[in-house]
Amino acid sequence: MKIKRPLPRTAYEDNAVTYKILANPKRLEILNLLREQEMPVEELVKELGINKANVSQHLALLRHARLVRVHRKGLNAYYNIVDPRIVEPCRILYKLSRG
Repeated sequence: MKIKRPLPRTAYEDNAVTYKILANPKRLEILNLLREQEMPVEELVKELGINKANVSQHLALLRHARLVRVHRKGLNAYYNIVDPRIVEPCRILYKLSRG
């Protein structure tokens, strides 16, 4: 009997790369903040309590993974989440850990 695979094997490889990117609390926080509204870098710096260079590094990884996008308004770079569903595992795991 041949088992029907839910996804092609390459999907697991690709997803593992994304999961590695998501395995950082600040990046998860960024995604959850951006789920609610688009934000400029300066606002993310203020909300996260880390320096601009660190925020920029996290955003670059998220952008490279195509989880967030950026657009400019004047001198400010605004970020938004590509698909708000990406934060659902974070919320599910939080609820599970609370029993």
